[in-house]
Amino acid sequence: MTLSIMFDASNSPITIHYRPRNRNTYITITHHGEVCVRTPIKDEKRIRLILRERESWIRSKLIAIASSPLDYHTLGETIRFRGECISVTQLPNLSETLKKAKNSIHIEKYYSLFYKNEAILTLPSRVSHYARKMNLHPKEIRFKKMRRRWGSCNSEGIVTLNTMMMQLTYEHIDYIIVHELAHLRHMNHSKEFHALVRTILENERNLRRELKQIRIG
Repeated sequence: MTLSIMFDASNSPITIHYRPRNRNTYITITHHGEVCVRTPIKDEKRIRLILRERESWIRSKLIAIASSPLDYHTLGETIRFRGECISVTQLPNLSETLKKAKNSIHIEKYYSLFYKNEAILTLPSRVSHYARKMNLHPKEIRFKKMRRRWGSCNSEGIVTLNTMMMQLTYEHIDYIIVHELAHLRHMNHSKEFHALVRTILENERNLRRELKQIRIG
């Protein structure tokens, strides 16, 4: 993957998606470093002025992508799945679906749908396994794509798992599950909380440290 981390708002390549119903302009950076703009504005000069205001933020995102080993893949050709970067041809259903994609936004949409379907298919049994082992049973399990957290647990006993965790190894997936189940007893990150997680996963500290180094998405 080659990224132009020295982004220039005036003339660097960008992808503009005209959205007349949008009230605001939204800037996103794809996994392979494409700057995409969804906007109700038709005038590219005005769009470039908006990009100028966010130039430092865009550059920081591009640098983060370039420095993350998990992002060295080609969108539409490879995918991060269960801790590996594999060819989409190894996943026939996804490969067939990607033939419908017209641009990188569509490809990422199909990736997200793939992760969600895989999460719904495989994670409930792993949650049940650890729930029995810990004697901590969630009221409900939800699956959702989240930008900032791998999972969450609220006071009502509802555990929400980030579907993007299907990019991770099963070791990291299990840590996230155990972590959120532990919140059913400790709604904090106290010593008692981490001790509980450690009774199930002895390498809790290392897994927690490793996850902090992995960028979501």
